[in-house]
Amino acid sequence: MLKIELFGDSALLITTPQPAQLALALRHARLRGVIDVVTGLATVTVLFDLQLTNARQVRRQIQRLQSGQSNLPTPTIHRIPICYDGIDLAEVAERCQLTIDQVIGFHSSAEYRVAMVGFLPGFPYLDGLPAALHLPRRATPRAKVAAGSVAIANDQTSIYPQSSPGGWHILGTTPLRLFDPQADPPALLNAGDLVYFAPID
Repeated sequence: MLKIELFGDSALLITTPQPAQLALALRHARLRGVIDVVTGLATVTVLFDLQLTNARQVRRQIQRLQSGQSNLPTPTIHRIPICYDGIDLAEVAERCQLTIDQVIGFHSSAEYRVAMVGFLPGFPYLDGLPAALHLPRRATPRAKVAAGSVAIANDQTSIYPQSSPGGWHILGTTPLRLFDPQADPPALLNAGDLVYFAPID
């Protein structure tokens, strides 16, 4: 059941239990007048151009899409190469009462879905982290985490697209560039995409 509310004069805020899937469907549908779809962990914000449409028309399009939709669009699948050389790998193994190989096995065998992108441009929040690896964020964040760092916190994993402060546990690194302002779209990963990690040396 969707809860749709007016959000300013040119946006609708939708509360849904499956925001990533809804955002994927909305982007695929290319609704008239909609200029952007922004995904949160429990919401989707739909921004529209008042010169082309209005809130009532967009709401009707969304409701029509939901009522007539039996199958979601096929999500984009990404296979992310990862070198498990993270500075927190041994500590994560100890705290989770696992071996390093078991941590790598759990992390690299899971299927992840991009729940949302935020915090930094291109920073993906990936649902699907195995329960055996659930840990709270670090008590003291680091002042600098390198770009490409693959990390975990709570029930999610992520990849730092740029060098920045961060409090997640670093398991490894990827050579992929997650954010390029010249690309279209600029973020490699988007809400609704599926992600698999492939270990490399």
